[in-house]
Amino acid sequence: MLKTRRLYKKCVFVFTIILSIFLFYKSAYSEDTFLIKCMKIAESRDPKLIVAYEQVQLAKSRTVRAARSLFPQLMIQHTNTKGKSATAKDISGYEYAGESYGLKASQALYEGYRTRGSYEYESMMVTASQYNYTKTREELFSKIKLAYYEYLTLKRESQSLGKAHEVVVSLFDKVKKEYKAKAISELDLLEAENFKDRITDMYEAARINYNFSIKKLVNLVGIIDIKDVNVEPLDMLSDNVPEISFTLDNLMGLVLTNNLDVQTAKIQSEMAEMKIKINRSKVIPKFYVEGFYGRSGEAYTTEPLTLTASWNVVGKLSWGLWGNSLEASYTQDKTDPKTIIDASKRIDTQTQDIKLSILDDLGYFVDSKESNVSFDQTNADYVETLKTKRLDTEKAYNDYLSSLNSARTLKKEIVLRERKLALMKKKNALYEVQTVSLMEEAWKYAEAIASYAKAIYQNYSSVTEMEKLTLTPLR
Repeated sequence: MLKTRRLYKKCVFVFTIILSIFLFYKSAYSEDTFLIKCMKIAESRDPKLIVAYEQVQLAKSRTVRAARSLFPQLMIQHTNTKGKSATAKDISGYEYAGESYGLKASQALYEGYRTRGSYEYESMMVTASQYNYTKTREELFSKIKLAYYEYLTLKRESQSLGKAHEVVVSLFDKVKKEYKAKAISELDLLEAENFKDRITDMYEAARINYNFSIKKLVNLVGIIDIKDVNVEPLDMLSDNVPEISFTLDNLMGLVLTNNLDVQTAKIQSEMAEMKIKINRSKVIPKFYVEGFYGRSGEAYTTEPLTLTASWNVVGKLSWGLWGNSLEASYTQDKTDPKTIIDASKRIDTQTQDIKLSILDDLGYFVDSKESNVSFDQTNADYVETLKTKRLDTEKAYNDYLSSLNSARTLKKEIVLRERKLALMKKKNALYEVQTVSLMEEAWKYAEAIASYAKAIYQNYSSVTEMEKLTLTPLR
């Protein structure tokens, strides 16, 4: 029942991942082909992702190895023997030859939970490695999206500030002429120069950051130049920042079911529990059977060698007795007596063997303690991871709400500043407003543009963070 429930949960989670990725790619293709092309290129080239894929294949190989233990071990055996035999008639001995061949097999009849538990443990390792692969890929996609959004933000900011910088520089030239004409004071000139320097610094910082954002993006994608994508990027992020249709409670529920760190911590806890079951199975008696069937025979070299049917069966018992170990075996050998070399030839043998080793398995206590501690640790890690990811989600959601409100407010402010700047330009032409005041308004307009661009980027980055945490496309 537990295995069925675990398989059902795994299938639901895998389906959720596939559906989320499908929806994500669908929305990405419909909105921005440049971004999706970047992610495809990066997915095929990222070294960490390649290693994560190899880890999945390695885990699958381990599972196949563990599954092999559930089936009989088969071996084809062939033996040739040559030697001399001493007899009462001739002490120098007679030469003889022997041969046997056949099929040997061994199978565990009952091992408690050891073999099955080992197989299920390795199957959980496959699931954990798949989580790690998906997490590595999603983190790569998240970094690319953030770098791309930053690139678009700084591109817009540098272009807007560049235009504002040109306006302010031309206005400063006008202020200098007014100062030479004694129309304004030196203090007004210094104030105008201060406004010019401020917007120049803002423009230079945006330009430098914009150039660096291009390098960051191409490095993450794994290309040399942004033109290698062969798709034109957007000019800017959308001004109409859409709201997400998920509430904070919805996101918290998605963190519990979809977050890869939470799911990894959960599977690690289940693996630690499986270790306890495997360790406990050491005190359960284990029964094995081995058998051989074939043909064998011996004869003096002066006589023809005749092979007869022979077989043997060995039953074994292994029992770990809390630090001690008991082994017992029963062997039945049989050979058809068609040709007997001498009276010492054995054609039917039963052998019983019992061994009790005292305190030879003290590692049992260490393994038992270690598995219990590991189980407690993984449970604590699971609880801590869930708390952390929920806090991260709430923080990202709060950042999303804050940036959404800021973007809307700043957009209105930009419209207001544009109208006010246009009005002041007309009044300045009629000498009703000083040029210094016009420069100040131009600087405030540029500052609003920069703040607005940062608010939009913050909104996109917070949504990207929530998508990574919930593995769900949110808009």
